[in-house]
Amino acid sequence: MTTFFNNPAESEFKKYFLLLSFFMLVFLGLRIAQGDFRLPDSDDYFATAELLKSGEYFSSTSDFVKGTLLTKRPFLYPLLILFPGFSNDLVIILLQTLVGFFNIYLILRLFQKLGGKSFRLLSIFILLTPSIFIYTHLIMTEVLVMTLLLLLALLLIAPLNAKKMLLIQLILTALIFLKPAFYLFSFVNILLFGFYFIKTRTFSFSVLIPLLFTIGYMGFNKERTGYFHFSSMQNINLIDYNLYLFKAQKESTEVANSWKESIYVEAEKLPNFKEWSEFLALEGKKTIKENLVSYTAFHLYGAIRGAIDPGRFDLMTLIEKYDTNSGFLNMLSTAGLKTTVTNFLDYKYFWIILILIPLFLIALLKWTLIFKLLWKKRKEINFRNSYIILFIAYAILITGPVNASRYMMPLQGILIVIAVISWENFRAKKSSTIK
Repeated sequence: MTTFFNNPAESEFKKYFLLLSFFMLVFLGLRIAQGDFRLPDSDDYFATAELLKSGEYFSSTSDFVKGTLLTKRPFLYPLLILFPGFSNDLVIILLQTLVGFFNIYLILRLFQKLGGKSFRLLSIFILLTPSIFIYTHLIMTEVLVMTLLLLLALLLIAPLNAKKMLLIQLILTALIFLKPAFYLFSFVNILLFGFYFIKTRTFSFSVLIPLLFTIGYMGFNKERTGYFHFSSMQNINLIDYNLYLFKAQKESTEVANSWKESIYVEAEKLPNFKEWSEFLALEGKKTIKENLVSYTAFHLYGAIRGAIDPGRFDLMTLIEKYDTNSGFLNMLSTAGLKTTVTNFLDYKYFWIILILIPLFLIALLKWTLIFKLLWKKRKEINFRNSYIILFIAYAILITGPVNASRYMMPLQGILIVIAVISWENFRAKKSSTIK
């Protein structure tokens, strides 16, 4: 009987798993040498962990500042960083490195199960997507989100049964409580499985789990703050980022700053968190309605642009504590292309720009191959791969103008697998044509 060690396919699997794991350790060494395991968003998770540890997380408030903090980040990741002791960043990162090894295994296994053969090309694509390694070693949720998405994909590529359907719903629920942006997908999930149940004449109550948890948590936030919502990040992203960047590009940075300041000045006159939040949401929606076509185009452009972001900010985190407001995409949105390019020609870390060129080209190639395969297989798309496609599209579009390589990182394992499968199909077709 062929064993794991003398099976050529498994031997190839093992070889590239060890190679990629070695590079995971290289990036771990670079992160330890740099010495900073946190981004600005990391502090939010530690603040929430403090609230959980003290029990204050379950308290009520009408104060805007406290209400924002209480509901900004869901509890799942803060609970996980409490487990090893949130005073020790290195311990957390070492545990996340183990998750990173598991992610490599899952990417290779997904590729293998889809019939992929070229582990070498797959590994090249992974190595030319350094965000996979970089965000594994930062105290952020990205590495865990990637794990769950890969597990979701592995469940969906095989025939469904009641057990797998339950696991899918539990994974989606965990995703929602890791990344607040995913909470609206609980509604999409109901619709998608609704069509599936109609077509297959089946039903499973497990499909309600993500929606029930989402609505339950929104009710919990209403109990704490008086405002029915999932996360205060929704209004923060809307005012401080999406619409701020829109106004900065459409008019000027000065106008955008003045607009944002005037909104918060008015909000401060309101007596409690509920009215403050409702005011911010209303002002945001009003601005979008007044600029519906231009904002929609701006939102879509930002989402698509971020999908091919090569990750200058990611690389910068390996060198110094970096200001997110000075990132390439932020500068492009506020200062325009000409000014941004001029600034980068004088950039003190110009060698990073040279590294970004092949990373950008591989990102373009990746998407070209993905769309080529989707077009070729358009008549063969079923519920299971439709679910994966729609989730990826949702994750990209919901991020909008702030989309960047960091937000794309959890999707990269699946995207790279699809791209390499597409390349193999193209080569196989070309070879058969020549013969």
